[in-house]
Amino acid sequence: MHTAQSLGHDVWSYIKGQFSNVQADGSVTPSERAIGYLRTYLTGSNPVVSGQWPAIGRRFEHLGTPDDSPNVITATDLVAVSFLSVNVPPRPAWTILTKRASALTEVLERIPSQLAIEDLGCTAEMYQSESALQELWNLLRRDEEGNLWKMGATTVSKLMARKRPALVPIQDSVVMRELGSADSTYWVQWWQAMHLQIEGLIVVTEFARQLRSSVPEARHLSLLRTLDIAIWMHGKKRIDSV
Repeated sequence: MHTAQSLGHDVWSYIKGQFSNVQADGSVTPSERAIGYLRTYLTGSNPVVSGQWPAIGRRFEHLGTPDDSPNVITATDLVAVSFLSVNVPPRPAWTILTKRASALTEVLERIPSQLAIEDLGCTAEMYQSESALQELWNLLRRDEEGNLWKMGATTVSKLMARKRPALVPIQDSVVMRELGSADSTYWVQWWQAMHLQIEGLIVVTEFARQLRSSVPEARHLSLLRTLDIAIWMHGKKRIDSV
């Protein structure tokens, strides 16, 4: 567990370097690049990245919402994950919906459904190895014998994010490459970033709020998802240009 805020500073340095305008008074606001990425992904208007837009991934949050069963992983959740270009394999899918359903619900009941990673009530301990979030991760990642069962980190994190969208960072390889992240500290990195305070301002959280408010279609997104989209789009543009 990192006690310093170095990982959070890395996220802020990336955001400032890639997505921000620095005003005369020193304040940081989202650049047109960042706003353009978010707008392209969600609306398809004035696309700034090659491809088919808007992205089907914009429906990840829409399908089956509002969620009437925040503590139950449903077939709708499994379908929604496919909108982000991953699929839950048949055996894990059936087990999640049947034999493991009660255990998953018991763990989800211990993870507040309305809590966001940027909230003061969200502590670093929620992302540590003995946390309910880690228990949920383990239940999704491995089968009854404790063996990995083709539920990779990306798929697991996307399924967790369906149930706790404001709390669980999506562990996507493109975003991780952009941030220089490691699997073992990814949750900590985002918790530090969303709580990073510089000169009295919680900088990453405030930037995310400004970015989200710049695109009306983003109003339903969590702050985590808002930043995830912008970073993923920038990473995709880099990949496409190679």
